[in-house]
Amino acid sequence: MKRAIIALCCMVTLVSAMHVSAKEKFMGGGVDEPLQIQTTAYCQGEVTSTGAKVRYGICAVKPEWVGKTALVYADNDGSIGELLGIYECLDTGFGGDADGDGIGSIEAGKVIDIYFPTLEECKEWMALTSGKVYVQLVDAVG
Repeated sequence: MKRAIIALCCMVTLVSAMHVSAKEKFMGGGVDEPLQIQTTAYCQGEVTSTGAKVRYGICAVKPEWVGKTALVYADNDGSIGELLGIYECLDTGFGGDADGDGIGSIEAGKVIDIYFPTLEECKEWMALTSGKVYVQLVDAVG
């Protein structure tokens, strides 16, 4: 638990340093430019695709993003808003196939799926975000 708290403090420090200009492209340092994408939430399952137990603070993403950390920001009508959370990319998923190409929305990197333990929390997430967020990926673990 102490280790998790220390890791969280380090991430908060990192986010504070980066939030000065979240839209600015960071050169090197393992931080990607923020992406405007859709979000969903899930509350089922016991184990992620990486073998980790599901819990607060994880998300399902396209396979290439597994192992990164996602900084998730509110989408304020097309601009980056407040930081909503920090999530470990430990799960993958398919998502819907809206265009019929056989590739799911999560698999394609069009959606980030955030884990919550209850359906009520999933509904609250969707009401909070209206299904749209900005995501910035960091080469870091939790």
